[in-house]
Amino acid sequence: MRSSSPRQQTWLRLLALGLGVLVLGVLVAACGGGGSSSSSAESSPSAAEEGGTGSEEGGTEETASNEEGASNGGEAGESVEGKTVSLVTCEPNVYCHAYNENLKRLLGERGVKVTQLSDNFEPELQNQHMDQAIAAKPDLIAVFASNADAIVPALARAKAAGIATANLDARLGEEGEEYVDFEIVADNRTLGKFAAENLIEGMEKAGYDKGRVIVVTGTMGTLIVEDRMEAFEEVMAEHPEFEVTDPQDGNWDPVESSKIALQLFTKYRSQGGVQGAYGMADYMAGGIIQAANQLGVKVGDKPGDTIVTASNCTPTGIPLMEKGLLWGNATQSPIVESEQAAEKILEFLEGKEVPHNTTVKEERFTLENYKKFIPQCAKWPS
Repeated sequence: MRSSSPRQQTWLRLLALGLGVLVLGVLVAACGGGGSSSSSAESSPSAAEEGGTGSEEGGTEETASNEEGASNGGEAGESVEGKTVSLVTCEPNVYCHAYNENLKRLLGERGVKVTQLSDNFEPELQNQHMDQAIAAKPDLIAVFASNADAIVPALARAKAAGIATANLDARLGEEGEEYVDFEIVADNRTLGKFAAENLIEGMEKAGYDKGRVIVVTGTMGTLIVEDRMEAFEEVMAEHPEFEVTDPQDGNWDPVESSKIALQLFTKYRSQGGVQGAYGMADYMAGGIIQAANQLGVKVGDKPGDTIVTASNCTPTGIPLMEKGLLWGNATQSPIVESEQAAEKILEFLEGKEVPHNTTVKEERFTLENYKKFIPQCAKWPS
């Protein structure tokens, strides 16, 4: 065989060197690419696994979103980053305020932009805020309705504009339910039932075999109050020995509740007094207790005391229970309720299927077992 010339040998060496570099490059790329892909997969689930939402216009934007999620390591919450929610709600009521602050915090932690529009249980103003929210074209309008009937036309306008709505805290009537995409509400009937059970148990413990019960409600005309009172009166009707006087509207206001209670305690002082009192919120029950103290009426759970109950747990109620002044309560908490609302809102924004109705479970408690409920009742956002 004829030996290669020096020039041929040089070309062969160059060719071998080039092939070696090429093979090495392929191997490095393969190792590097495999390591990066594995790290991304192990550190976080894909956008699809997280329930990431797709575009309403088709699959193209959804695919782009998933690819972006993979390239960014699939960080939690990226599927709702930049989504917008208009929160049409009540303020400055302390329950509403705590609910709003906690909900905004939970949504904000996931990158959702929340705009709050507030009224003090004023349907006309809330209607204007709904129009303002619709004009902003958010991804969702979350409504804490001031009035279940008055909000219906605004919900219809939102649906006509193609904007999703979520109902918060209290149920709507049948007409309103047709327009909302989903709701997270308190079990108000159960809360009313618990209040009656607390009063009956407390009055019997105090030795009463008959008596008079006064009631100071939240804003009448709302389904919150209607549902609670309907269930309350059903239970009390089973105990006719305890007479319920005409409920008075305290409008969720502790000062107004105190004024009403002062009038009622004075009115019935010469007629055997008041053996039981129901304030629909802790701070309203606190107003009743304040009025009793002004008139020298003892409250608590001892013989001769007036039994007082509320039907939600607040930072106002726990100290009153620690002092033995507030006998009964229930677990409606704006923290628990807004946590469940945030969970469902985020699922909806991620494109997951959300049940139309989520009803928050409630529990009742009295002076005999209240301590285990302190963690969820004692601290609210200020």
